[in-house]
Amino acid sequence: MTLSCRKTSLKESAAQWNLDALVDTPEGDILPCFVSIVSSYCTVQASNTSEGEALLGAVAEALGTPPSSPPQIVKGGSCDGGDDEDAEFPFSGSMVSATWDFPRERKGEVLAAVRRLFGLDRGE
Repeated sequence: MTLSCRKTSLKESAAQWNLDALVDTPEGDILPCFVSIVSSYCTVQASNTSEGEALLGAVAEALGTPPSSPPQIVKGGSCDGGDDEDAEFPFSGSMVSATWDFPRERKGEVLAAVRRLFGLDRGE
């Protein structure tokens, strides 16, 4: 499965890999999503909606394992469309967050699975 993203912003460093994405939903809506991968865990946040829960399910499927603990609700948060490209998408509300723990030696595998899920490995 590959998610369709309208916009992604990727930041990579030696210590951390971060993705901010606006994911298209089957209903035609846009879902904000944030992914962070460090040496031994991956955290994913999406809007606290059924679509957000489904996105966490897609990550679990891509990684081949459920989250290490049940998803948690994170209060607040906003994407106010501060720049012109995001202006069409004001979002505020709670997010649902899940974390997947993994052994350090699996980091490359986890990163590759997330890149495929969000369509970031095309043409690379």
